[in-house]
Amino acid sequence: MPIALNSAFNSNPLIKDNIASQFRLDILTGRLAPGEPIVEGKWATQLGVAQSSIRAALHILEFEGFVERGQGRSAQVARIPMENIPHFFAVRSALESLAARLVTERQVGLTELDQVVADMRSAVTCRNLAAFYERDLRFHLTLCEKAGNPVLTQMLRRLLVPLFTFVIIRTHEEMGETERWTRSIAQHEQILAVIRQGDPKRAEEEVAKILNYFSTDIDELTREKSRSGQEPG
Repeated sequence: MPIALNSAFNSNPLIKDNIASQFRLDILTGRLAPGEPIVEGKWATQLGVAQSSIRAALHILEFEGFVERGQGRSAQVARIPMENIPHFFAVRSALESLAARLVTERQVGLTELDQVVADMRSAVTCRNLAAFYERDLRFHLTLCEKAGNPVLTQMLRRLLVPLFTFVIIRTHEEMGETERWTRSIAQHEQILAVIRQGDPKRAEEEVAKILNYFSTDIDELTREKSRSGQEPG
């Protein structure tokens, strides 16, 4: 059962943001399952808020890719069928490699991304899988933002958020051996290294190659989950 918001949220002018944060947490932790409907009236009563606040929160989550509109325009938790995962990665590779080219051309600072990678390494040290993936997603979203193309950023956000939430995060239940995660960190460091070299075309090609590695890795893991009857998403 999702955690109910307390009455303090009723006087908060940003109540929709607080509700969105609660829904987001419930989705990420699996308390709200992929495909599960979110009925505005039911949640308004349960959380003790106006139905319009629930609707506004759902608009935020729909923009971010956590929620989608089903038949009758009712909201439901987004989901990705397994057969669509390779298609998601194919589009992701095309868009994110373009982002790498644009970031290289713009010669923007990468210090923020260096810090995210350092945080990923700390998460591995602490064996904190949730923190690792939160920072992993932040790395890719930040890279997209630095491309300076708001349309590209919006498209990648709507692609990356559900991909991470319903496939990548749920592929693992615990961190286990650290080799896989340190290998992933090395790939992220390589992305930054090739961008710093200043050749846009090479950056584009290298990022496409790295994303293909991520795609193959996740494909193998999701197939293992499927065979064991624990299909993610």
